Amino acid sequence: MKIASVEPFTIEGTRSYTEWNLVRVRTDDGIEGIGEGFSFSNRSKQNAGLISGHIAQLGRRLIGTDAGQIQAFVDEAFRMAPENAQFWSSAISAIEIALWDIAGKAAGQPVYEMLGGARRETIPLYADHGVFVGDFDLDRILAAKDAGFEMFKWDPFEEGGNPGEDAIARCAEVVGTVRDAVGPDYKIAIDAHGRFNLEGAKLAARAIEPFAPIFFEDPMPLGEPEGFRELAEWTAIPLATGELAESRDVPQRFLDTGGVAIWQPEVGINGGILETLAVADMYHARGLTVAPHNWCGPVVTRAASHVAAAIPNLLYQEWASLAPEDTWEQDLIEPAPNIVNGRLVLPDAPGLGFQLNEDLIEERRVT
Repeated sequence: MKIASVEPFTIEGTRSYTEWNLVRVRTDDGIEGIGEGFSFSNRSKQNAGLISGHIAQLGRRLIGTDAGQIQAFVDEAFRMAPENAQFWSSAISAIEIALWDIAGKAAGQPVYEMLGGARRETIPLYADHGVFVGDFDLDRILAAKDAGFEMFKWDPFEEGGNPGEDAIARCAEVVGTVRDAVGPDYKIAIDAHGRFNLEGAKLAARAIEPFAPIFFEDPMPLGEPEGFRELAEWTAIPLATGELAESRDVPQRFLDTGGVAIWQPEVGINGGILETLAVADMYHARGLTVAPHNWCGPVVTRAASHVAAAIPNLLYQEWASLAPEDTWEQDLIEPAPNIVNGRLVLPDAPGLGFQLNEDLIEERRVT
């Protein structure tokens, strides 16, 4: 099969994302693959335009090439990467995901079967602060628990750097409120979105330790692996990071340094499905777990679930799509994701296992 066209397009998103980046790749024998790349929440409209431009640039090079040469495409695309590679990596990821969709459809198999087969029939999900669509809402956390989700993650913090013990203590009180509401055995996790320096992260970790979070995500920026190592020696809470890593070099650096117990690959940034599988293997070799990040749309969600089905060291997959205001996003793909008791039931259709809802896509299309 030869690639005949690569069409980037954006649609209106949600959860502070003005636009989501999608791509449609077609082959000369009519098979179509759909992919999605992470558009980043800060100035996502501007970011989406840049990412679409990168998709178009990479797509022009792909016309007439073999659609099955997925790893060759990824390797060459990373060799072409500019110095600031995050938007470029999102474009690579979007196309790579679409190529896997094509490969599965051509073979008549779900993607997870082509990754070595499914180790599980359902994917355990954890719910997150995507349910709030704004201000903290304890009732929505409780609703997620009642719906069968075994864990909930949110960011209770406000200030960055080192805001001091009093400011952190006030935020930690909210964690205590949640712990009291969900009970002592329910799993909670805390995200800080990389806002603290090392001293602030130490104060935050110490403040939330009594509430036994299953992990502390991004207490510091991704570029500070030495800080993560020192913080890991300071706290008993497992540390997690990885959502903004744009290449395999970043998780390798954290493995070399130590300190991170849970890697959170973002399939829409890091190069796609094969790169996520490779990183999961790296962490499995060290006895560490993986919890795929997912703050994108349902296409990335589906791509991540195929990897989650195949890897041995899955902890949970993130699930952000719980806000009642945004149920439309599940209708973007057909059939919609099948969530039963907080677990995603694997599709058995070829490729990624869905078709786009073209009417809804057109309704929300930006470019």
